[in-house]
Amino acid sequence: MRRFSVRGKKAERENDGSAGNILPGIDDGARNWEETGRLLEAAWAQGVRHIIATPHFSRKTDMEQLRQLKAGVRELAHRKGLELEISLGQELRYFEELPLYLEQGRALTLAESRYALVEFKPGDGFQTIRRAVRELVQYGFIPVLAHAERYLCLRETGRTEELVQSGACLQVNAESLTGGLFDRTAAWCLKEIQKGRIHFAASDMHRPDTRPPRLEEAFKKLSKKRSCPDAATIFGKNQRYILENKIL
Repeated sequence: MRRFSVRGKKAERENDGSAGNILPGIDDGARNWEETGRLLEAAWAQGVRHIIATPHFSRKTDMEQLRQLKAGVRELAHRKGLELEISLGQELRYFEELPLYLEQGRALTLAESRYALVEFKPGDGFQTIRRAVRELVQYGFIPVLAHAERYLCLRETGRTEELVQSGACLQVNAESLTGGLFDRTAAWCLKEIQKGRIHFAASDMHRPDTRPPRLEEAFKKLSKKRSCPDAATIFGKNQRYILENKIL
């Protein structure tokens, strides 16, 4: 998550943030501290100044281990001379007891806010997603649908609008915005952004060799679209609402 200002053809970075699975040795994220360091450097070079580490949720997760790793990542960044702030969250595959897990602190929201980063199986139907959104909202959480571009059921007319009206926020991976003219996913993302239904673009960085941050490339491409609103909104301005735990 990041923010830019645009002056002419040059994008100048301002007050930025990002999200990704950067904790070393946790599920499919960075394999070791060296890879974590490379991700930090790549994110910093693209203007990132605040990272929310989002490893995948598991009932077996040792929360104290995550907190220790977060502290270690912050120390690593500072040793490298990178003034990065590191927060903690999780990417949560939805299950029926998730709202209770969040209430009890057995699952983590984003940066200790009321925003919960929730994902679904690509083949899950719209009814499943809509029911999950309503359950989370009923418990006082703000569901952020991770990589919304992956759920084909949302491409039917009116469905993203219904979820937003129900209290959800939608996030897309920055990489999904970099597709070419005939990329259907990129075209869908652009259309939804133009309609104001995409709230966040995130790096979803995992490893420097396979899933590095591509925020700058995506931002520049989106900024060239005259039909789009201010690209800085979904690349950083909206993210401040999460970090400050305010309703978007």
